[in-house]
Amino acid sequence: MQVQLPKLMLGTSPFIGAGQFGRKAYDYRTMFFSNERNMERLFIKSATLGVQAVQLIVYEPLVNALKAAARELGTKFFVAATIPSGQRFEKDLELIKPLKPEIIAIHALFCDALDPRLHGWIKQIRELGASPAASTHYPGETIEELDRAGFEFEVYLAPVNSVGYAMAPTRDRTLQALETTDKQVIAIKPLAARLKCHTSSLFSFIYQYADSISVGIVSDEEMEETYTIAKKVW
Repeated sequence: MQVQLPKLMLGTSPFIGAGQFGRKAYDYRTMFFSNERNMERLFIKSATLGVQAVQLIVYEPLVNALKAAARELGTKFFVAATIPSGQRFEKDLELIKPLKPEIIAIHALFCDALDPRLHGWIKQIRELGASPAASTHYPGETIEELDRAGFEFEVYLAPVNSVGYAMAPTRDRTLQALETTDKQVIAIKPLAARLKCHTSSLFSFIYQYADSISVGIVSDEEMEETYTIAKKVW
């Protein structure tokens, strides 16, 4: 049975200080990765605003923070987890297991390379009771290649935004691949790490090509504004 994706998820790239945030990356990592309580607070805030879904990058501080938020709320989050390492794959599966993730994605580093370990990892994900997903930094080519090769992924995580940021090799190729695949799509990098969320047109565009949007947020105010706009669209 196909997993039902929520229309919006709280992304966690800012929490690890991902490189696309440039000069802000170090500050974000210090603010969140090094302070689990700050992440927990935003997870709770997200749930109170009606978005009880997280696209979680599997690092122990983030997992701990989401566990704490779930305990405090007495409820379960929808979790689409991304495992960032090949060497720690089995350990990361054990780490994320208590959160009962609906989706577990394999990092783009391995999916874009069509790593021969993908089939084995997909099997392990299914054995855990989750739907296997592929992340990609090269969606315009990788999605077609994975579909053609018959990998049993159910969901793709791909950059989708109105300006074509990170939509390699080109924006048009990426959009074509997204329209062609029969797999569900979670859009990542929707605001291109820099677009101001002041118009519903940004989300309207993305929902033409993706079933769900994962958006990284670093403050209550940003969350309230972003969710209000996104909800008007979906």
